[in-house]
Formats: sequence, C-alpha cells, structure tokens
Amino acid sequence: MSMRLFHGTNQIIIQPSIDSGNPHNDYGYGFYTTQHENLAKEWACKSNRYGIVNEYDISLENLHVLKLEDPFTMLNWLAILMKHRVFTSRVPIAMLAKDYLLQHFLPDLSQVDVIIGFRADDSYYSFAEDFITNQISLETLSEAMHLGELGLQVCLKSKKSLQTLEFQDAYPVD
Repeated sequence: MSMRLFHGTNQIIIQPSIDSGNPHNDYGYGFYTTQHENLAKEWACKSNRYGIVNEYDISLENLHVLKLEDPFTMLNWLAILMKHRVFTSRVPIAMLAKDYLLQHFLPDLSQVDVIIGFRADDSYYSFAEDFITNQISLETLSEAMHLGELGLQVCLKSKKSLQTLEFQDAYPVD
C-alpha cells in the first residue's frame, strides 16, 4: 500500500531525518507528516509566516505500521502521548494516573517504523491533561478528539521508513 504524505515547514526537505525533531512531540522523535494537504499548510504557516509544503510518496509494504485504531483504544494513544509530551501536575493522583497508563496501556514501540494516529495540538492536548487530572471522563475525551478537523498524523519513526519515502514536490504557501 502506498500513501501520499505532506509535511509543512519553513524549508524544502528532500531527505528528512528522524533525529532532528523534538523528543516531546506526540510520538517522540520522528518525521511528522499528514495525508491532509490543508493540515500541512497549517503547520507550514504557523504564526502567520510564509511556509513550504513538502510532498512525498511512501510504500508501507515492508514497514511495521502502528495504526492507533481498533484494537487500540484512546488509552493506548494517551499513554504514548504521556510518554513523550511534558506533563507535570501538582495533583498526586494525576501522576499516579500517568504511571498507570504507561504501565498498562503503552504499546511496544521498539519495532515500529510508522505511527498513524491523532495529533494533539496544544488545544487538544489540554483535553488529555484534563482526563489525567480527572476533570473529564474518557467518553468526553474521546468525543473531543473527534471534534473539528483535527486530522491524523503519520509519524515516520525509523530510518527504514525514511528510505521508502520519495520526495515529489515542494511549494510555497502563505
């Protein structure tokens, strides 16, 4: 199966790296892309600045892909998020909840080449924090993640996945 992917940034990236990103992104280090061109344009033009959308094709055939849908749950996604995002709380029960999620719901990511799942921009991440601090229910968190046009992100986690990525084009967006 092949997929068209888009990456929004401020530069042309012909050969991406997984090591140059932020370890505190949703899925840790990786090259973050999306199948949604408009979402890539949004990423490219943060803070009302000029940006670039890079376009790629990838074959998923010989890659280990973790798609965060059935049989995975919102709790699996949340555990991955809590592993990588910075989360601190003065509420002791929240830190216990985080530890519980990590111990019981964190999938093994050691062999994963690609993760496909929700993106947790800052506004949506606040829903995840609200769940951990027991301010909203799991049902409410799940509903919140399906509101609006959040979109899925495709995170390339391995050098093997980057080797199958083929640069197609790059173009400016405003």
